[in-house]
Amino acid sequence: MSKDRVHILGICGTFMGGLAILGKEEGLEISGCDANIYPPMSDHLNEMGIEIAEGYDSSKLPEADYYVIGNSISRGNPALEFLLSKKADLISGPEWLYKTILKNKRVIAVSGTHGKTTTTAMIAWILEDQGIDAGYLIAGKPKDFKKSARKGEDDIFVIEADEYDTAFFDKRSKFIHYKPDTLVINNLEFDHGDIFPDISFIFREFHHLIRTLKEEAHIIFPIDDLNVSKVLNMGCWSNLISYGVDGNHENAISLKGSKNLTFTVEKEKGDLSWEMYGEHNVRNAMSAALAVKQYGISLEEALSSLSKFTGVSKRQDILLDTERLLLIEDFAHHPTAIKTTLEGIKEKYPSRRLVAVIELRSNTMKSGYHDDRLVDAVSLADEVFWKSEDFVQVENLVNKNASNSRPIIDVDSFIADFDSVSSRGDIFIVMSNGNFDDISKKIIDKVNG
Repeated sequence: MSKDRVHILGICGTFMGGLAILGKEEGLEISGCDANIYPPMSDHLNEMGIEIAEGYDSSKLPEADYYVIGNSISRGNPALEFLLSKKADLISGPEWLYKTILKNKRVIAVSGTHGKTTTTAMIAWILEDQGIDAGYLIAGKPKDFKKSARKGEDDIFVIEADEYDTAFFDKRSKFIHYKPDTLVINNLEFDHGDIFPDISFIFREFHHLIRTLKEEAHIIFPIDDLNVSKVLNMGCWSNLISYGVDGNHENAISLKGSKNLTFTVEKEKGDLSWEMYGEHNVRNAMSAALAVKQYGISLEEALSSLSKFTGVSKRQDILLDTERLLLIEDFAHHPTAIKTTLEGIKEKYPSRRLVAVIELRSNTMKSGYHDDRLVDAVSLADEVFWKSEDFVQVENLVNKNASNSRPIIDVDSFIADFDSVSSRGDIFIVMSNGNFDDISKKIIDKVNG
């Protein structure tokens, strides 16, 4: 795209902010506006000299060749209404990204219900550690990189491929625009109940994605995920690369405890020792190793890089590690993610009391759709604290598991009572896909105060 002045509506979201960084690196003149301007993204954008206006006042909109519209922007937004009235050139973030950056790259797209951010960060880190200056866009804060996005000098680009819708005028999933050369499908479960009536609608979106792939493309997936198999059975014209766990597969993971992992890729074997934990992260690692193999990186090289991988903020992120308390933060938006994370922690720390502090924040979690599964998901925790805007939902969850569940009515009250609800040596894991009223920081302040 030759036009060089771009204004982004909703610029401070992780995805849209990443687009701003990529556009600036491409040499375009980038500006944007948002109702919520907050770090770390606001800091990244300011450091790059990207001008951000607070709010959506139409009188503050600059002249631009393109206005990139985030999927959080809906009809009634004053800036959007003004742009529609003047027939300005509007484009969605994913479409702009493809036309500006991805069209000239070999794209690795990471999709699925769980593990997208971590797996994307793993692939980007392996490439970086192996001396490849790949581009990437990660919907989180990777610890191994200073920024969540970069264009890269190499022709490989790694992107987290989300199934959420594209924009107010394009209700297809974002990933339909990316046309990847390598597609990772980590897993498939029902999610995003605000836009998908049931899982069959998610299957359809993934099927549409697969229909866009060229026949030389590769699709990497776990052989034991029946939902992924259902999607592939709807039609597939590209190369399939599957892997299994503890089975007779050409590509396999042998799990012998969290610190003794053996990978087999075709005829090559390798061991991995790292600081991550949980089977879900081992699966993410296998997806990453298979993805980079398509670009000339051996299993041995991939595992060497993964042994140094430090993860992503708010993904099993250790915030405090003292004799008094081990505090971990995790981005949990689904019962499966909660269950696998707790399993990994229990395996690593079998003798310590585990307390889960969970905020039901995503639309699907708040809907009550997953309530029965949530009770099962937290069965390994010694105690669970629930927080939600819907107190009736919290009461129902507490009643379903009354022996070890309690509600959080107010975060500040929970912090005030922290000494009485915690014991020396506890593990507290805070799980939410939002800010959770800064509860992690408040726990640290309380313990250190």
